[in-house]
Amino acid sequence: MASEGPNIRDEGPKGPEELTIGEKYWKEQYDWLLDAGYRLRSRYKADWEPSWAGTNWNPYDCEDAQKSWFNTVNFAIRVETGRFVTLKQVDRVKHPDEAPLMLYLMEEDLLKDPNNHVVPLINVLQHPEDPNTCFLVLPLLRDFDDPEFQTMGEAIDFISQFFTGVQFLHQHGVSHGDLSINNILMDAHGMFPDDFHPCYPIMKADWSGRAKPGKTRTEKPPKYYLIDYGQSERFYEDETPVTEHIGTDDTVPEYEDESQVTNPFFVDVYCAGNMIKYEFLDGDPQRIGRTGYHGFEFLRSLIDDMTRQNSTERPTMPEVVKRFDEAVKTLSTATLRSRCIKKRGATAQYDEPWPLLVVASVHHWYKKITYIVRRLPAVPQS
Repeated sequence: MASEGPNIRDEGPKGPEELTIGEKYWKEQYDWLLDAGYRLRSRYKADWEPSWAGTNWNPYDCEDAQKSWFNTVNFAIRVETGRFVTLKQVDRVKHPDEAPLMLYLMEEDLLKDPNNHVVPLINVLQHPEDPNTCFLVLPLLRDFDDPEFQTMGEAIDFISQFFTGVQFLHQHGVSHGDLSINNILMDAHGMFPDDFHPCYPIMKADWSGRAKPGKTRTEKPPKYYLIDYGQSERFYEDETPVTEHIGTDDTVPEYEDESQVTNPFFVDVYCAGNMIKYEFLDGDPQRIGRTGYHGFEFLRSLIDDMTRQNSTERPTMPEVVKRFDEAVKTLSTATLRSRCIKKRGATAQYDEPWPLLVVASVHHWYKKITYIVRRLPAVPQS
Protein backbone atom coordinates (compact mmCIF):
# COMPACT_ATOMS: atom_id res chain seq x y z
CA MET A 1 0.00 0.00 0.00
CA ALA A 2 1.18 3.45 -0.72
CA SER A 3 0.66 4.84 2.73
CA GLU A 4 0.10 3.95 6.36
CA GLY A 5 -0.69 5.87 9.51
CA PRO A 6 1.63 8.74 10.52
CA ASN A 7 2.32 7.23 13.96
CA ILE A 8 4.72 4.74 12.44
CA ARG A 9 6.64 7.08 10.16
CA ASP A 10 10.43 6.92 10.50
CA GLU A 11 12.09 10.30 9.97
CA GLY A 12 15.53 8.69 10.05
CA PRO A 13 18.75 9.96 8.44
CA LYS A 14 18.44 12.05 5.30
CA GLY A 15 21.20 10.59 3.14
CA PRO A 16 19.91 8.05 0.60
CA GLU A 17 22.90 5.82 1.26
CA GLU A 18 21.85 5.42 4.91
CA LEU A 19 19.08 3.09 6.00
CA THR A 20 16.53 4.41 8.45
CA ILE A 21 16.04 2.63 11.77
CA GLY A 22 12.98 0.92 10.35
CA GLU A 23 14.82 -0.09 7.18
CA LYS A 24 17.57 -1.74 9.19
CA TYR A 25 14.94 -4.02 10.70
CA TRP A 26 13.74 -5.00 7.23
CA LYS A 27 17.31 -5.67 6.13
CA GLU A 28 17.47 -8.33 8.85
CA GLN A 29 14.38 -10.01 7.37
CA TYR A 30 15.71 -10.21 3.79
CA ASP A 31 16.91 -13.82 3.69
CA TRP A 32 13.99 -15.59 5.32
CA LEU A 33 11.46 -13.52 3.38
CA LEU A 34 13.23 -14.54 0.16
CA ASP A 35 13.02 -18.17 1.24
CA ALA A 36 9.29 -17.60 1.77
CA GLY A 37 8.94 -16.28 -1.79
CA TYR A 38 9.16 -12.52 -1.24
CA ARG A 39 12.19 -10.55 -2.40
CA LEU A 40 12.72 -7.21 -0.74
CA ARG A 41 14.28 -4.48 -2.87
CA SER A 42 18.06 -4.60 -3.41
CA ARG A 43 18.46 -1.79 -0.88
CA TYR A 44 17.91 -4.33 1.90
CA LYS A 45 20.35 -7.01 0.76
CA ALA A 46 23.21 -7.66 3.17
CA ASP A 47 25.81 -6.80 0.51
CA TRP A 48 23.99 -3.79 -0.94
CA GLU A 49 26.15 -1.06 -2.38
CA PRO A 50 24.45 2.09 -3.73
CA SER A 51 24.20 1.92 -7.51
CA TRP A 52 25.30 5.54 -7.79
CA ALA A 53 28.52 5.03 -5.80
CA GLY A 54 31.56 6.08 -7.83
CA THR A 55 29.43 7.73 -10.52
CA ASN A 56 28.16 11.23 -11.17
CA TRP A 57 24.54 10.06 -11.07
CA ASN A 58 22.03 11.90 -8.95
CA PRO A 59 21.21 9.36 -6.21
CA TYR A 60 17.55 10.33 -6.23
CA ASP A 61 17.29 9.21 -9.85
CA CYS A 62 18.19 5.68 -8.76
CA GLU A 63 15.67 3.06 -7.69
CA ASP A 64 17.70 1.82 -4.76
CA ALA A 65 17.89 5.31 -3.26
CA GLN A 66 14.16 5.29 -2.56
CA LYS A 67 13.45 4.75 1.11
CA SER A 68 10.50 3.13 2.80
CA TRP A 69 9.55 5.64 5.46
CA PHE A 70 7.18 3.49 7.49
CA ASN A 71 8.66 1.19 10.09
CA THR A 72 5.98 -1.49 9.89
CA VAL A 73 5.37 -1.42 6.14
CA ASN A 74 7.65 -2.31 3.24
CA PHE A 75 7.41 -3.73 -0.25
CA ALA A 76 8.71 -6.84 -1.95
CA ILE A 77 8.53 -8.67 -5.25
CA ARG A 78 6.41 -11.77 -4.99
CA VAL A 79 8.68 -14.27 -6.72
CA GLU A 80 5.74 -16.32 -7.99
CA THR A 81 4.25 -13.41 -9.94
CA GLY A 82 7.14 -10.96 -10.35
CA ARG A 83 4.96 -8.13 -9.04
CA PHE A 84 5.24 -5.89 -6.01
CA VAL A 85 3.24 -6.65 -2.88
CA THR A 86 2.97 -4.86 0.45
CA LEU A 87 4.33 -6.41 3.64
CA LYS A 88 2.92 -5.21 6.93
CA GLN A 89 4.55 -6.19 10.21
CA VAL A 90 2.03 -6.94 12.96
CA ASP A 91 2.82 -7.11 16.66
CA ARG A 92 0.55 -9.88 17.93
CA VAL A 93 0.79 -8.52 21.48
CA LYS A 94 -0.34 -4.99 20.62
CA HIS A 95 -2.76 -6.08 17.89
CA PRO A 96 -3.75 -9.66 18.68
CA ASP A 97 -6.94 -9.53 16.63
CA GLU A 98 -5.68 -7.99 13.38
CA ALA A 99 -4.55 -11.14 11.55
CA PRO A 100 -7.39 -13.40 12.81
CA LEU A 101 -9.98 -10.77 11.96
CA MET A 102 -8.65 -10.37 8.43
CA LEU A 103 -8.63 -14.14 7.97
CA TYR A 104 -12.29 -14.17 9.04
CA LEU A 105 -13.15 -11.45 6.51
CA MET A 106 -11.37 -13.46 3.82
CA GLU A 107 -13.51 -16.57 4.34
CA GLU A 108 -14.87 -17.86 1.05
CA ASP A 109 -18.50 -16.85 1.50
CA LEU A 110 -17.49 -13.32 2.56
CA LEU A 111 -14.81 -13.01 -0.10
CA LYS A 112 -17.37 -13.64 -2.85
CA ASP A 113 -19.54 -10.75 -1.67
CA PRO A 114 -19.03 -7.79 -4.06
CA ASN A 115 -19.65 -5.45 -1.12
CA ASN A 116 -16.51 -6.74 0.60
CA HIS A 117 -13.94 -3.94 0.36
CA VAL A 118 -11.49 -5.40 2.86
CA VAL A 119 -7.98 -5.30 1.42
CA PRO A 120 -7.25 -8.82 0.10
CA LEU A 121 -5.00 -10.91 2.32
CA ILE A 122 -2.54 -12.83 0.13
CA ASN A 123 -0.68 -14.56 2.92
CA VAL A 124 0.25 -14.44 6.61
CA LEU A 125 3.93 -15.08 7.31
CA GLN A 126 5.05 -16.01 10.80
CA HIS A 127 8.41 -14.60 11.86
CA PRO A 128 10.78 -17.59 12.13
CA GLU A 129 12.25 -16.48 15.46
CA ASP A 130 9.70 -14.13 17.05
CA PRO A 131 6.36 -15.78 17.88
CA ASN A 132 4.83 -12.37 18.60
CA THR A 133 5.46 -11.04 15.10
CA CYS A 134 3.79 -11.90 11.82
CA PHE A 135 3.67 -10.24 8.42
CA LEU A 136 0.55 -9.66 6.36
CA VAL A 137 1.10 -9.93 2.61
CA LEU A 138 -1.21 -7.50 0.84
CA PRO A 139 -1.55 -6.20 -2.73
CA LEU A 140 0.20 -3.01 -3.74
CA LEU A 141 -2.41 -0.25 -3.75
CA ARG A 142 -2.44 3.43 -4.60
CA ASP A 143 -3.83 6.59 -3.00
CA PHE A 144 -7.56 6.71 -3.70
CA ASP A 145 -7.38 10.09 -5.47
CA ASP A 146 -4.23 9.57 -7.53
CA PRO A 147 -4.80 10.24 -10.37
CA GLU A 148 -7.50 12.80 -9.68
CA PHE A 149 -11.16 12.10 -10.35
CA GLN A 150 -12.08 13.29 -13.84
CA THR A 151 -15.87 13.16 -13.54
CA MET A 152 -18.47 13.54 -10.81
CA GLY A 153 -19.49 9.96 -11.53
CA GLU A 154 -15.99 8.71 -10.77
CA ALA A 155 -15.98 10.48 -7.40
CA ILE A 156 -19.47 9.21 -6.60
CA ASP A 157 -18.34 5.66 -7.36
CA PHE A 158 -15.55 6.12 -4.81
CA ILE A 159 -17.91 7.38 -2.11
CA SER A 160 -20.36 4.57 -2.89
CA GLN A 161 -17.67 1.91 -2.55
CA PHE A 162 -16.39 3.52 0.65
CA PHE A 163 -19.82 3.57 2.30
CA THR A 164 -20.65 0.08 1.04
CA GLY A 165 -17.36 -1.27 2.39
CA VAL A 166 -18.04 0.11 5.86
CA GLN A 167 -21.59 -1.23 5.73
CA PHE A 168 -20.21 -4.69 4.88
CA LEU A 169 -17.99 -4.64 7.96
CA HIS A 170 -20.85 -3.61 10.22
CA GLN A 171 -23.19 -6.24 8.80
CA HIS A 172 -20.64 -8.87 9.82
CA GLY A 173 -20.13 -7.50 13.30
CA VAL A 174 -16.84 -5.72 12.63
CA SER A 175 -16.03 -2.12 13.49
CA HIS A 176 -13.07 -0.61 11.65
CA GLY A 177 -12.02 1.75 14.41
CA ASP A 178 -9.86 4.13 12.36
CA LEU A 179 -11.63 5.28 9.21
CA SER A 180 -9.62 8.09 7.65
CA ILE A 181 -8.12 9.34 4.41
CA ASN A 182 -5.05 7.19 5.12
CA ASN A 183 -6.98 3.96 5.36
CA ILE A 184 -8.76 3.65 2.03
CA LEU A 185 -6.70 2.92 -1.07
CA MET A 186 -7.27 1.98 -4.70
CA ASP A 187 -6.38 -1.02 -6.82
CA ALA A 188 -5.29 0.92 -9.89
CA HIS A 189 -3.48 -1.82 -11.80
CA GLY A 190 -6.09 -1.76 -14.56
CA MET A 191 -5.36 1.92 -15.09
CA PHE A 192 -1.56 1.52 -15.08
CA PRO A 193 -0.50 -1.12 -17.65
CA ASP A 194 3.13 -0.99 -16.51
CA ASP A 195 2.30 -0.91 -12.80
CA PHE A 196 4.00 1.67 -10.59
CA HIS A 197 6.76 1.83 -8.03
CA PRO A 198 5.60 1.51 -4.40
CA CYS A 199 7.95 4.15 -3.00
CA TYR A 200 7.65 6.62 -5.88
CA PRO A 201 4.35 5.97 -7.69
CA ILE A 202 5.03 8.40 -10.53
CA MET A 203 7.62 5.89 -11.80
CA LYS A 204 7.01 2.50 -13.42
CA ALA A 205 7.49 -0.56 -11.24
CA ASP A 206 10.75 -1.44 -13.02
CA TRP A 207 11.98 2.17 -12.84
CA SER A 208 12.25 2.38 -16.63
CA GLY A 209 10.26 5.59 -16.94
CA ARG A 210 7.22 7.52 -15.80
CA ALA A 211 4.12 5.58 -14.82
CA LYS A 212 1.25 7.08 -16.78
CA PRO A 213 -2.35 5.89 -16.53
CA GLY A 214 -3.37 4.27 -19.80
CA LYS A 215 -7.04 4.34 -18.87
CA THR A 216 -9.34 6.50 -16.77
CA ARG A 217 -11.55 5.29 -13.94
CA THR A 218 -14.51 5.39 -16.31
CA GLU A 219 -12.70 3.09 -18.74
CA LYS A 220 -11.14 0.78 -16.15
CA PRO A 221 -13.18 1.10 -12.95
CA PRO A 222 -10.94 0.50 -9.92
CA LYS A 223 -11.93 -1.14 -6.67
CA TYR A 224 -11.29 0.73 -3.45
CA TYR A 225 -10.18 -1.11 -0.32
CA LEU A 226 -10.27 -0.38 3.39
CA ILE A 227 -6.93 -1.10 5.04
CA ASP A 228 -5.39 -1.20 8.54
CA TYR A 229 -7.41 -3.35 10.94
CA GLY A 230 -5.19 -2.82 13.97
CA GLN A 231 -8.00 -0.99 15.80
CA SER A 232 -10.80 -3.18 14.47
CA GLU A 233 -13.01 -5.34 16.66
CA ARG A 234 -15.47 -8.13 16.04
CA PHE A 235 -18.69 -8.32 18.03
CA TYR A 236 -21.12 -11.21 18.17
CA GLU A 237 -24.90 -10.86 18.22
CA ASP A 238 -25.18 -11.30 21.98
CA GLU A 239 -22.48 -8.71 22.72
CA THR A 240 -22.94 -5.03 23.51
CA PRO A 241 -20.58 -3.14 21.17
CA VAL A 242 -18.35 -1.08 23.43
CA THR A 243 -14.77 -0.06 22.70
CA GLU A 244 -11.88 1.67 24.41
CA HIS A 245 -9.91 2.06 21.17
CA ILE A 246 -9.27 5.57 19.88
CA GLY A 247 -8.61 6.22 16.19
CA THR A 248 -6.77 9.07 14.50
CA ASP A 249 -9.81 11.34 14.00
CA ASP A 250 -9.53 13.45 17.14
CA THR A 251 -12.79 15.31 16.43
CA VAL A 252 -14.95 12.33 17.43
CA PRO A 253 -17.26 13.72 20.17
CA GLU A 254 -17.15 10.50 22.18
CA TYR A 255 -13.40 10.87 22.66
CA GLU A 256 -13.87 14.09 24.62
CA ASP A 257 -15.58 12.36 27.56
CA GLU A 258 -13.64 9.36 28.80
CA SER A 259 -16.52 8.34 31.08
CA GLN A 260 -18.87 8.00 28.10
CA VAL A 261 -19.59 4.51 26.74
CA THR A 262 -18.33 4.42 23.17
CA ASN A 263 -20.12 2.39 20.51
CA PRO A 264 -17.50 1.72 17.80
CA PHE A 265 -20.13 1.43 15.06
CA PHE A 266 -21.39 4.94 15.83
CA VAL A 267 -17.78 6.16 15.73
CA ASP A 268 -17.26 4.56 12.31
CA VAL A 269 -20.33 6.39 10.97
CA TYR A 270 -18.99 9.69 12.30
CA CYS A 271 -15.50 9.15 10.87
CA ALA A 272 -16.84 8.06 7.47
CA GLY A 273 -19.01 11.16 7.26
CA ASN A 274 -16.25 13.41 8.51
CA MET A 275 -13.84 12.15 5.87
CA ILE A 276 -16.30 12.85 3.06
CA LYS A 277 -17.08 16.24 4.60
CA TYR A 278 -13.42 17.27 4.56
CA GLU A 279 -12.46 15.64 1.28
CA PHE A 280 -15.44 16.56 -0.89
CA LEU A 281 -17.61 19.23 0.71
CA ASP A 282 -15.66 21.68 2.85
CA GLY A 283 -12.01 20.88 2.34
CA ASP A 284 -9.46 20.38 5.10
CA PRO A 285 -7.57 23.52 6.20
CA GLN A 286 -4.92 21.34 7.83
CA ARG A 287 -3.94 19.67 4.55
CA ILE A 288 -2.47 21.67 1.67
CA GLY A 289 -4.40 21.24 -1.56
CA ARG A 290 -7.41 19.60 0.15
CA THR A 291 -9.98 22.24 -0.78
CA GLY A 292 -13.02 20.08 -1.48
CA TYR A 293 -14.91 19.83 -4.77
CA HIS A 294 -17.76 21.66 -6.41
CA GLY A 295 -21.07 19.87 -6.76
CA PHE A 296 -21.33 17.76 -3.61
CA GLU A 297 -23.76 19.89 -1.60
CA PHE A 298 -26.44 17.31 -2.40
CA LEU A 299 -24.79 15.20 0.32
CA ARG A 300 -24.83 17.93 2.99
CA SER A 301 -27.90 16.67 4.86
CA LEU A 302 -26.59 13.10 4.99
CA ILE A 303 -23.11 14.14 6.10
CA ASP A 304 -24.52 16.45 8.78
CA ASP A 305 -26.53 13.55 10.18
CA MET A 306 -23.53 11.20 10.09
CA THR A 307 -21.46 13.67 12.12
CA ARG A 308 -24.03 14.58 14.77
CA GLN A 309 -22.64 15.22 18.24
CA ASN A 310 -25.12 12.81 19.80
CA SER A 311 -23.98 9.42 18.56
CA THR A 312 -27.42 7.82 18.92
CA GLU A 313 -28.85 10.32 16.42
CA ARG A 314 -26.51 9.20 13.64
CA PRO A 315 -27.85 6.89 10.92
CA THR A 316 -26.64 3.30 10.69
CA MET A 317 -24.46 2.39 7.71
CA PRO A 318 -27.33 0.60 5.90
CA GLU A 319 -29.32 3.83 6.28
CA VAL A 320 -26.33 5.83 5.03
CA VAL A 321 -26.02 3.69 1.90
CA LYS A 322 -29.76 3.89 1.22
CA ARG A 323 -29.86 7.68 1.60
CA PHE A 324 -26.71 8.07 -0.49
CA ASP A 325 -28.17 6.00 -3.33
CA GLU A 326 -31.39 8.01 -3.19
CA ALA A 327 -29.46 11.29 -3.32
CA VAL A 328 -27.40 10.14 -6.32
CA LYS A 329 -30.61 9.27 -8.20
CA THR A 330 -31.54 12.96 -8.14
CA LEU A 331 -28.51 13.82 -10.29
CA SER A 332 -28.80 13.98 -14.05
CA THR A 333 -26.57 11.99 -16.38
CA ALA A 334 -25.09 15.28 -17.57
CA THR A 335 -24.12 16.12 -13.99
CA LEU A 336 -22.59 12.70 -13.43
CA ARG A 337 -20.49 13.08 -16.59
CA SER A 338 -19.45 16.63 -15.75
CA ARG A 339 -15.91 17.44 -14.71
CA CYS A 340 -15.00 16.96 -11.05
CA ILE A 341 -13.47 20.33 -10.18
CA LYS A 342 -11.68 21.24 -6.97
CA LYS A 343 -12.72 24.40 -5.18
CA ARG A 344 -10.30 27.29 -5.33
CA GLY A 345 -8.18 27.35 -2.21
CA ALA A 346 -6.88 30.18 -0.09
CA THR A 347 -3.39 29.58 -1.53
CA ALA A 348 -3.42 30.46 -5.23
CA GLN A 349 -0.48 28.22 -6.11
CA TYR A 350 -2.74 25.17 -5.63
CA ASP A 351 -5.42 26.44 -8.03
CA GLU A 352 -5.54 25.67 -11.73
CA PRO A 353 -4.64 28.71 -13.87
CA TRP A 354 -7.60 29.82 -15.98
CA PRO A 355 -5.92 28.95 -19.32
CA LEU A 356 -5.40 25.40 -18.09
CA LEU A 357 -9.03 25.26 -16.96
CA VAL A 358 -10.13 26.08 -20.50
CA VAL A 359 -7.87 23.42 -22.02
CA ALA A 360 -9.01 20.88 -19.43
CA SER A 361 -12.65 21.66 -20.15
CA VAL A 362 -12.20 21.12 -23.89
CA HIS A 363 -10.37 17.84 -23.27
CA HIS A 364 -13.08 16.75 -20.85
CA TRP A 365 -15.84 17.37 -23.38
CA TYR A 366 -13.97 15.29 -25.95
CA LYS A 367 -13.60 12.42 -23.46
CA LYS A 368 -17.24 12.79 -22.44
CA ILE A 369 -18.41 12.35 -26.02
CA THR A 370 -16.23 9.25 -26.47
CA TYR A 371 -17.66 7.75 -23.28
CA ILE A 372 -21.19 8.30 -24.55
CA VAL A 373 -20.38 6.78 -27.94
CA ARG A 374 -18.80 3.77 -26.22
CA ARG A 375 -21.80 3.52 -23.87
CA LEU A 376 -19.67 3.63 -20.76
CA PRO A 377 -21.74 4.23 -17.60
CA ALA A 378 -21.64 7.73 -16.12
CA VAL A 379 -20.87 6.11 -12.75
CA PRO A 380 -18.14 3.48 -13.24
CA GLN A 381 -19.13 -0.07 -12.38
CA SER A 382 -16.26 -2.22 -11.12
